[in-house]
Amino acid sequence: MKDTILIISVLVAIALLLGVVQLAQKADKASKSLQEERYSRMVAEETLQKNEAKLITFQQELRDANDKMAQIQDAMNQEKTTNLDLKKKYDALSQAKTVLEAKLQAALQVKATAAQAAQAVAGQAQPPAPAAVQPTAASTGH
Repeated sequence: MKDTILIISVLVAIALLLGVVQLAQKADKASKSLQEERYSRMVAEETLQKNEAKLITFQQELRDANDKMAQIQDAMNQEKTTNLDLKKKYDALSQAKTVLEAKLQAALQVKATAAQAAQAVAGQAQPPAPAAVQPTAASTGH
């Protein structure tokens, strides 16, 4: 019976030893898995921090670009306003020029009519004067 108890004890010890070895292997695998998970999380966190830093940089660049765009738009709006003002002034000057040219033509016609009337009156009273002596609109400065 001693031999049977010894054999059973040895078998139980071997079974326990195998169980402990399996538990140690499982614990080792779990430990390695945990280390890999920690490493993966650490790498992911570093990547996330780098990406956040890039995002902050890109956001700052975007703000700077938007500020520049706003300045450009302001300048364009000022140029448009200036161009509109210049166009209005040009249109006003063109109209004034047209009016002045019409007045000048009317004045020249009145002067020509007056000169013809004066010639007609002078022609009835005196013989016609030579053409070179007669004042013209260009020679009188009017």
